[in-house]
Amino acid sequence: MDKKLKLAVIGKPIGHSKSPEIHKHFANQFDAKIEFRKDEVAPETLETWLADFFKDGGKGVSITLPLKEAALNYADEISDRARLASACNVIYAKDEKLFADCTDGFGLIKDLQENIKVSLKDKKILILGAGGAARGIIPSIIEKDPASLKIANRTKSKALFLKEDLEGKLDLKGKSLTFEAGGLSDDFLLADSYDLVINSTSVSTQAGESIGLPKALFSGTKLAYDLFYSAEKTVFMQEAFEKGAEKVSDGWGMLVEQGAESFRLWTNLIPDTSRLLEKPID
Repeated sequence: MDKKLKLAVIGKPIGHSKSPEIHKHFANQFDAKIEFRKDEVAPETLETWLADFFKDGGKGVSITLPLKEAALNYADEISDRARLASACNVIYAKDEKLFADCTDGFGLIKDLQENIKVSLKDKKILILGAGGAARGIIPSIIEKDPASLKIANRTKSKALFLKEDLEGKLDLKGKSLTFEAGGLSDDFLLADSYDLVINSTSVSTQAGESIGLPKALFSGTKLAYDLFYSAEKTVFMQEAFEKGAEKVSDGWGMLVEQGAESFRLWTNLIPDTSRLLEKPID
């Protein structure tokens, strides 16, 4: 790999992204030469940005909020993972075509099962939020045979639409899954207890913001997991811990593991994630 591989991460906001550092760490393991840009891109400029990047010899792009759903429109080929999620977090050039994939679910499951040692089989799971981030992880979660999965979103209709959309795409026959969707009302949230509560909303990208969840929600919760990553505990993590969750985690491990899978798609190389998981990048 003598020529520098042109890579990038795009989204809005993008300042907090650690993707360039993660991928440079991976590249160094193989003495691979990469350049990794970090560009703030809004949905209305996405098409032009992608066209320019790939025309200029770009190889791969990591895609973050709020572009994960819109970016699918600009790929020539869409993987099963991205099709099921109706969202992608990576686009890459191969054989003069653009391929879209979704490595978020892969990264989350790897972090939960291998790093945090949490099995999802027969567990009761609550996902907060019904946007691109939720879409990216739900198919992978359902594959692991939880007992129940509930999607709760501030706008109830969006949660119901996501559930219906996924039911039309996923093969749920033979699965004894209780699958529900609703709003953030106490009645809906507190009708069950949960082994795992996942925050997929963007609330943690806004410093000090809280979803305002009822105190009793985390009673009996083994793990509260925030898809967002942060050097400090997020407000969601703090509140979950204070309200009774046994353990809390941010999404650093998921970011590293989905990044490793993206790096494999771009380079055919499988990086070792262990050092990054031990010591997050400041």
